[in-house]
Amino acid sequence: MAAAVAALGLAVVPGAAAQDRVVVTNGLQMDHGAGVTLCTLGPVGTDNAGRLVGITAAHCYGGDDVYFPGKRELGPIGKYAFVSQEQAFHDYAVIVFDPAKVTLSANGPALRIDKVLDGGLPAVGSNVCKDGRTTGKTCGLVGSNAGGLIASFAVNMPGDSGGPLVVARNDGTATEWAGIVTRVALTMPPFIFTSAKNILDDIATRGPDAPGAGFTPVSD
Repeated sequence: MAAAVAALGLAVVPGAAAQDRVVVTNGLQMDHGAGVTLCTLGPVGTDNAGRLVGITAAHCYGGDDVYFPGKRELGPIGKYAFVSQEQAFHDYAVIVFDPAKVTLSANGPALRIDKVLDGGLPAVGSNVCKDGRTTGKTCGLVGSNAGGLIASFAVNMPGDSGGPLVVARNDGTATEWAGIVTRVALTMPPFIFTSAKNILDDIATRGPDAPGAGFTPVSD
């Protein structure tokens, strides 16, 4: 498992509790157990058990604990609950956040995600957009989707791994989650994304109580 770290970005908001919560969204960075912020968080939402969860790339894993950057005095705000060992077609991990420390939002830096794309796999020829900590929002057509791996012209670079992918419409970016950034390959198109279909289908194989099972993006 590569020792890169997951990334999401967070902002502090006032709260009534003894300590303020942090707002976690798609497309943002996060501080890992190793204290490095290299990757990007995908969609955030809830699962069947009502847990607050986020999805990122498995190869971003760098330690179980997830912290708010520059706010380690808060302690861990979440932990990795699952990291896929098979990363060719299922390069994803599930983070479970502490509800006493975290508030989720559908509104990321560049994308809003409040639903899953119907079927979880964008069609060949459709336009998709991704967000990542390195290259920000980029868009491009889907060239193939064989095996649930999406090859697109939406540019991604190191650091964007785990970042969210959504379908796009003629009037701009839609809010339907379609996958996460995985890698760059020697193919055309070269930018590879693991589809929401592959991720959600794989989570379902672990049962209805598994972390992330029944994932529903947050709508607030």
